[in-house]
Amino acid sequence: MKKIITLCLTALISLAALAQTEPNRLIINKANSQKAFDVTRIDSITFATQEGKIAADVKYLNYNSGDSGDTIWVAITKTPACKAYRFACIPKNIADRIADDVTAESYFDHVAGSMQSEDFTNAQMTGFDMPFKASTSYAIITLGYDQYGVAGSMSKAEFTTPDKPLVGNPEIKGEVTEITPMTITAKFTPNADVMGYAYVIFEKGIAEQQFQQFGPMMGFSNMGDMIKAWGVKSNAEATYTWEKMIPGTEYEIYVQAWDNNETYIPMVIIPVTTKKLGGEGTAEVSIEIKEFGKSNEQHYQRVVYTPNDQCSLHRDIIITKEGFDKADMGEEGVKKMLMEDNPNDPYWNQYGVDNATWNADPSTTYYACSMAKNINDQWGPLTKVEFTTPATAGAKATKAKAVPSRMEKNSGAGVFKAPFMLRNAAKPVMKLEQK
Repeated sequence: MKKIITLCLTALISLAALAQTEPNRLIINKANSQKAFDVTRIDSITFATQEGKIAADVKYLNYNSGDSGDTIWVAITKTPACKAYRFACIPKNIADRIADDVTAESYFDHVAGSMQSEDFTNAQMTGFDMPFKASTSYAIITLGYDQYGVAGSMSKAEFTTPDKPLVGNPEIKGEVTEITPMTITAKFTPNADVMGYAYVIFEKGIAEQQFQQFGPMMGFSNMGDMIKAWGVKSNAEATYTWEKMIPGTEYEIYVQAWDNNETYIPMVIIPVTTKKLGGEGTAEVSIEIKEFGKSNEQHYQRVVYTPNDQCSLHRDIIITKEGFDKADMGEEGVKKMLMEDNPNDPYWNQYGVDNATWNADPSTTYYACSMAKNINDQWGPLTKVEFTTPATAGAKATKAKAVPSRMEKNSGAGVFKAPFMLRNAAKPVMKLEQK
């Protein structure tokens, strides 16, 4: 370790004698945090170089749950440059969000874990704020600090708690009893040893993504916690129908049951695919231009798109005549637009009659356009209906947007970006003792 520069702050300290308009605070910005100092109280600023890795390497050894609580055996070894470290044991889904050293430093500042300076070859970690859950993955995390108290690198060791013996022989059966293009009906039958259960449906492959996204925020340690919190709950035989499903789409029904001690039994996952709409003929859509009006100072145009019985799905827009007549648009441009997938638009794929309300300006000529494809994914012809919105007294002149958006709000479709919040974190009451 060697000192590079020592700066005397005589000039800065003299700021106290200057007008209050002069700077008298030293502000240090780092990542997403800020620290400020009164310059009149600073003696000096020193720059130094720290050589070598600063970390406390952790190794998981064993776990046991007894009458006195949970105990984890670990080995922790500091690197030569590491003088102290903080540690925590948290659910793996939270630990996965702590992906780098900067996030680890922010996490430990948040939970205010105490410093530890000893190396351990076989230490017992005890004093957890919450009991560990069976069959759940956890991670032990350490963050090393140098002699100046500067955070270095983190270390992780993962482990999974063992299964917990069940009371009796709880079992639940689930079966899909009816499938249509837009509904799924399932029946659930628990035996007498099941105290309760919950069930919820996801598009195939989405459940794990939801757990990773919402688990840290909502305190879900495992998938069972999420299903129990979000699902429909029952303790007897039940039949349930999900509506407004997407035709021709793969889904998964998750069923989580628990015994009389509220210990989870193995989860049941039921795959199911909704039926497709339409036929093998030509898919076409008829268009009706409805009323032009005003709502909350915003003008709107309602248009109804009605598919024929050959349609599997259809896509609908309105476009200004000016936008349609541009050289790079026209019928071919509109067709190309409608045939392209748009997964970020929850209204892009329509099934059945689409009663759409569009943002629209007065005294403007539009085309309402729609295209549909049949059950074999063959696109039908473009349907185009021209209309001109009426004038409205007192309306401000605006330049109409070429392709207006719908006035409906997104009521939950798509992915909600949840803030990163940490729950179930081990508190400073945890302790390490060499055994």
